[in-house]
Amino acid sequence: MYGSMNWQDPSPGLDHDACGIGFVTRLGAPSSREIVDRALVALDRLSHRGAVDAEGTSGDGAGLMTAIPEEFFRREAGEKGFELPVRFAVGMVFLQDRTEVEARHLIEAYAQDAGLNFLGWRDVPTNPAVLGGQALQFMPCIQQVFLAAGEKNADLELSLFLYRKRVESLAPRGTYFCSLSSRTLVYKGLLSPSQLASFYPDLMQPEYRSSFAVFHQRFSTNTRPSWSLAQPFRFVGHNGEINTISGNRRWTRSRDGELRAQLGTGEWFRSLEEDVSDSASFDNAFEGQMRRGFSLAEGMMRMVPPAWEGDGTLSQEMRGWLGTAPPRWFSVMVHTSERNSIAMGFDPCDMSSAKMVWCWLGRKPG
Repeated sequence: MYGSMNWQDPSPGLDHDACGIGFVTRLGAPSSREIVDRALVALDRLSHRGAVDAEGTSGDGAGLMTAIPEEFFRREAGEKGFELPVRFAVGMVFLQDRTEVEARHLIEAYAQDAGLNFLGWRDVPTNPAVLGGQALQFMPCIQQVFLAAGEKNADLELSLFLYRKRVESLAPRGTYFCSLSSRTLVYKGLLSPSQLASFYPDLMQPEYRSSFAVFHQRFSTNTRPSWSLAQPFRFVGHNGEINTISGNRRWTRSRDGELRAQLGTGEWFRSLEEDVSDSASFDNAFEGQMRRGFSLAEGMMRMVPPAWEGDGTLSQEMRGWLGTAPPRWFSVMVHTSERNSIAMGFDPCDMSSAKMVWCWLGRKPG
């Protein structure tokens, strides 16, 4: 049942996703260890939303998205012998053992072509002893790559996006960026919620702090469990069940030419990754909306617009704008960053007197 990639086409009549997702943040507060700790506890309490193999040791996938813990990585980089500038990016990369050297060389070589400075690599500490047999069999080599803008005023996030897409088009099969950003970082894998922090000791370090955390427990339905399909993805944590996925994918691919022209890329550029889940395709398409120049809120409204056609209170300007949006992606998701958060389709949020905000889908985290 388990594999490194998925080859199974969705079956709309049979697929029903039941992932556990949510986020936690404290309004107006700086990064803290408390946010990470609470997210890990909440994730563990969503274990019932996922599944395990017959041995009961290999989960469908679990993960955590946080802000980049700068203090933690500055210390780690110093121990590795390189210094991080004021603004830097971290890429969480899955590599295959047989092609690791080739992939690392390509990732380093194309940084300069993308207007980026390659700073160094870090072997991500892991504890394979906690994995089940299936998860261990397909465990990738897990690395972090550190990059910085080559020009002071460059749009670093756009540069990272184009760089990642170029690497994806050339890299050996199985090379996968869980995240590549100067803002956010994703730790995930073919794990159960209780295994995540044990497998990634980084998540238990006192210096690992964040202003928010998105957590996700996967329940695989229309795709086979794999390390790369665990969530959160680069932008969203998502409860799939997108009944319109075939049409959504066709529409997105049909607009690749427009996006290539806007971004000045070659034919190598593809909006959507191949052989991935509906949730992964949603994440790809949402990222494409942002690279077209839409804000986070605008991009999400275009992807999952309200039922506006019969709303007589909308202005003609708004109706015209919504009319240019892609076909609806019917979905339940959460996205958050160090500046914004959006939750759609969730149980009601909780807010404590200390401005601690919870949103979840599944049993209440507590």
